[in-house]
Amino acid sequence: MCAVRHGLPVRCLAVVALVLLLPLLAGCSQDESSPDAASQLLFSPDPTQQAEDPAPTGQTSPTLTPLPDDCQAVVPSADVVAVVGAPLPGQTTYVFADPLPDIGRTGRVTCGYGDAGDGPKVEITLNEYETEQAAQDRVDVTLEAAAERGNEVREQPVGPYPGWIIGDPEDVSLVVDAGTRTLVVTIRRGVVTGSAEAVVLEQLAARALGLPTGAVEPAAP
Repeated sequence: MCAVRHGLPVRCLAVVALVLLLPLLAGCSQDESSPDAASQLLFSPDPTQQAEDPAPTGQTSPTLTPLPDDCQAVVPSADVVAVVGAPLPGQTTYVFADPLPDIGRTGRVTCGYGDAGDGPKVEITLNEYETEQAAQDRVDVTLEAAAERGNEVREQPVGPYPGWIIGDPEDVSLVVDAGTRTLVVTIRRGVVTGSAEAVVLEQLAARALGLPTGAVEPAAP
């Protein structure tokens, strides 16, 4: 006990308080409120926890998965045949393109369906960009180039995403601006009838973007 002399009681009380606090301070070093524990919580790899945070402007959309590593993950060939409504004899080809930092592209995959040696009858290309603005810029360049060539261009949205159909004598394509990702679906003329081209392109684009699709009317041969 502390004796009351020369003002010592105050000092003694401070010493006692400090002694009592030492175990508590030591215990706090193991608590989740410490800097190390907080860092682990802030940078938790839990995808559910991260998905609750809004994506920063210009960053990769959290709803999009990494670019597929095979055509089965883009659109299965059986689904392409079902949507087209006609057999597509030939091979299915997969091509991965390296990033192009100059235009902000981080990757590209292209799947060709029904390639019998003269090129695919149906082609689906997915491009991933660093930002939504970079993706939009490439869509603008594509549309401007098509207009300069005199190609037919008309709007054709796919779900929540804006899209445009571009046609020339040999092919018809649907270009979609999907956030940080762009999509181009191309069908060779004659694979389906002209009246079926728009619905076939839209259904293939929806599948490639992981959007729900309705019933597709069989395309005439």
